[in-house]
Amino acid sequence: MSTLSKRQQFNQIQPSQKLYDKLERLGFGSLPPTKRYAWKNKKNKTAPTTITTSNNHKYSLYEPKDPEYKFPLLSFFAGAKTPASFPPEDLGEVAVVGRSNVGKSSLLNTLAGTTIVRVSDKPGLTQQLNFFSAGKLFYMVDMPGYGFALVDEEEREQWRQLMEDYISKRKTLKRVYMVIDARHGLKVADIDFLRMLDSKKVKFQIVMTKSDIPILPQLARRIITVQDGLKGFRNAIQDVLVVSSKTGAGINQMKKEMLFLMGQLKSKDPPK
Repeated sequence: MSTLSKRQQFNQIQPSQKLYDKLERLGFGSLPPTKRYAWKNKKNKTAPTTITTSNNHKYSLYEPKDPEYKFPLLSFFAGAKTPASFPPEDLGEVAVVGRSNVGKSSLLNTLAGTTIVRVSDKPGLTQQLNFFSAGKLFYMVDMPGYGFALVDEEEREQWRQLMEDYISKRKTLKRVYMVIDARHGLKVADIDFLRMLDSKKVKFQIVMTKSDIPILPQLARRIITVQDGLKGFRNAIQDVLVVSSKTGAGINQMKKEMLFLMGQLKSKDPPK
């Protein structure tokens, strides 16, 4: 009896209609009307009519639509290369981290609606903790990338220790958003970092970037495999955020989640 390869196992995953509907609402499009996906299209024949916004996001005419969520202008507040340089803990914070070149800087700029972080193909550009203030609502913290970077091992270890000190001691840290590439899912370096986060008893959530690149069935399968990979972590938020900095899909949902986390929204449900 032949053993299926990892790719074959991946391609055999059957995402649910509920997941495809969620991705469609986020702006990632719908399955093509082919025989292969006839089961999905047949079930949707009687679905409510949808409308498409200028951002190519689709919404049901019979479902409440989320408003467009915005942050106050994000501005650089402080940089820290040592724990002694951490700013006062006077606002709630979210931290954003990811492997080098995973699209973290582009995500931060898209969330901000302007360029607050330099984007580069060179790994290891962020070399300290950078604190950005969203008005008087909260701080967003850009953390150095882990994994491959064009610096020596000693400097990478210093970054790692800095991040661990911050995660361990920061009482105002509400959540760590860990950015991964939707094409690749969780890599060995990601799992290693997740174990560290879990050991520090800090809540963390996966954000899949570049989600416009995989075709929809592959994206849906990747979400399932990532969620499966999180099951062993006690402090993981099981819901995976799916975004594209290029198209803007999923960005509004992430903003809503962040504002709710910071106590700026009474409910995550759209107004009726």
